[in-house]
Formats: sequence, structure tokens, C-alpha cells
Amino acid sequence: MAKRIWWQKPQIRTDEEQQLHRKVSWLELFFDLVFVVIIAELSHNLAIDVSWVGAGKYILLFLPAWWVWIGATYYNERFETEGIENRLFTFLLILAVAGLAVFSHHGLGETSVGFALSYVFARSIVTVLWWRAGYHEPSFRPTAKRFVIGSSISIAFFILSVFAPPPTRFILWVIGLFVDINTPIFTLRHQSKLPQFSSSRLPERYGLFMIIVLGEAVVSVVQGLAAKEHFEFAHAITGILGMTLIFGIWWIYFDFVARRPPKPATGWVFAWGYLHMPLVMSVTATAAGINNVIASKATVLPLNVRCLICGSLAISLAVIALLETTLRRDEDEPAHPIWSPALKLAAAVVTLIVGLFGGLGAIALLSLLVILLAIQMSYGLWVWFR
Repeated sequence: MAKRIWWQKPQIRTDEEQQLHRKVSWLELFFDLVFVVIIAELSHNLAIDVSWVGAGKYILLFLPAWWVWIGATYYNERFETEGIENRLFTFLLILAVAGLAVFSHHGLGETSVGFALSYVFARSIVTVLWWRAGYHEPSFRPTAKRFVIGSSISIAFFILSVFAPPPTRFILWVIGLFVDINTPIFTLRHQSKLPQFSSSRLPERYGLFMIIVLGEAVVSVVQGLAAKEHFEFAHAITGILGMTLIFGIWWIYFDFVARRPPKPATGWVFAWGYLHMPLVMSVTATAAGINNVIASKATVLPLNVRCLICGSLAISLAVIALLETTLRRDEDEPAHPIWSPALKLAAAVVTLIVGLFGGLGAIALLSLLVILLAIQMSYGLWVWFR
């Protein structure tokens, strides 16, 4: 057996060029599980503040957590090693994500400084990793330079926010996140010259994160039912419909999106990755909506509750439709390139209309949403088995 190097230099991976099937590592799975806590916390916060302000707070706290995951995911996609340094850097990121989770409950209040510093810590680790990759891998240096500059600017805004009072603090956060989210766009030309992203591992990584988000939705249903003082038959029906809705989202995403990799061109991979951002946030928000529907005692659901669940589900369907257009298409692909996304966009429009104008109760609303998802599922079955 060849002697292994315990501290390895980053080398850009060429799995796709070598036609190697690359799987997600156990370490990455463990890292992803840490996000369960913060996703649950943010979903809970949204569930108890169903308003435009609550939605804004939710987005502002979700984006930093998501971008930490994105940074770690794409670094490992390019430079993952089996050395001890990979474990140590990942552990530091785990600590940072745990900090985000700890401070997220009052992330825009008394613990906002802790939340900002946790993000600074996480992004600093990822920035060091990009710098280290550029130092050891000349072909990656132009990309690394842009990542380091963009991340450093964002980190500076978050550090400045610690010394600024609200709401200026949160304006600085928005600026920092804007820089972070747009930085990869300036690397597109350089990354297009690098080896292709893995068509096996990257979709699996995103799919596993979606499983975590859907798991939180299941928790929302269970917690909503468990909180009932007197459990009735109608509550059981509501819970079953809520679980069916979650199962439908799983079905549609993994049948129409996760089973295919994005088109190999770097621009398509970027579009595919960026589109997952609103998808993950909207599915998590759907979980908060289901929780509110189950908890509601009103004969007709309040407008804000209807808008939360219908709006977030509509966004999920619309984003899945857009994601379909970014996917690689083999000759024997059964889903139609136009009608399949169009069917989901139509369902998204109907879902929005139901949320805004449908004065429905919990069972009626959930039943209608389940039917809209069942249409997508039935289409998938029809094209797959015809």
C-alpha cells in the first residue's frame, strides 16, 4: 500500500474528464446535517411571524447559511482531498454553522452581532481555502483571486455591521450578501476553462440537501399535530394531506430534476446552482406554511397563512420548471422540453390564485394543492411508463 500524505495540497479534480463516478463523502453528509438545526430554527421563526416583515427576516437570515453551504460545496467539488486538512477545515466550518444556528433565533435582534461574526468566521474559512487553492493550482489562480476579493469585501461589510446600530447593520448585511452572491458571476469566463464539474457528485449533493429540507417539513407536520390539545379526525386528515404535499414535492423534484445532471457548460451549471437557492428557501417556507395550516382553528384560513403556503409552493413549482431547462437532455429523455416545465408553471399560477382569492379551509386548501402536485406526478408516470 502506498504511503498516504496526511496534509495534502489542493489539486483541481478532473473526475468528469476521466469519466469517474464520484460519490458524496461521509464527511460532507455530516457537514450537511449540521444545517438541520438552522433550517429548523428559521422555519420556526417564519411560522410564528407570517408577514411580509417576517418573510424579509427569513430571507436575510437564510441567505448567509445557504451561502456558507455553497462555498463549502463548490470548494470540495473542485479540491476535495482525503487529507487531514480537509477534516480540520470542515470541522471549523461546522463550528461556524453551529454559531449561525445558535444566534439565528434572535438573529435580527439581540444576537445579531453573534450571527454576523459567525458568518464572518465561516466565510473567512472558505476564503482561506480559495486562496490556498489558487496558491497551489496555477490554473485556478484567476478564479481564486476573484473569489478572495469578493469574499473579503463581503466580510468587511459584515465586520463593519458589528459596530453599526440597526437598521444600518442589516443594510450592511444586504450589501455584503449582494457582493457574495454576485462574485461567482465574475469567475464564469475563467471557470469555463477549467475541468468540468462532476455530473454525478454535484447533483447528489444538492439532492441530499433537499432531503434535509424536506425532512424539516415532515417535522413541521408532526409538531403541528402534536401541539393539538384534543386530537380529532379532521386533524388527522389535515396531517395526512400535509405529508402528501411534502411527498409530492419530493416526487416532483427527484423525478424531474435530481435524476439528471445540468448541462456541461459552466454557465448552465451556474444557473442550475443559483436556482436551487430560491427552491430551498421556498420549500422550507412551505414547511412553515403547512405548520400554520395545521395549527389554524379558523373555518376559513387567514390570508397571510394562505399566501405563505401557496406563495412558497408556487415559487417551488416555478423554480423546478426553470431548473428543467438547465438539465442535460439525452435522446431517450421522456419528459417534454416545453410541456413539462409549462405544466409546472401553470400549476404555480393556479396555486398563487388559490392563495390570494380562495377563501378555503385547511382541508379544502391542502386537497387542492395536493391535486395540483398529483397532476405533475401523473404526467411523470405517464411519460416514464408509456
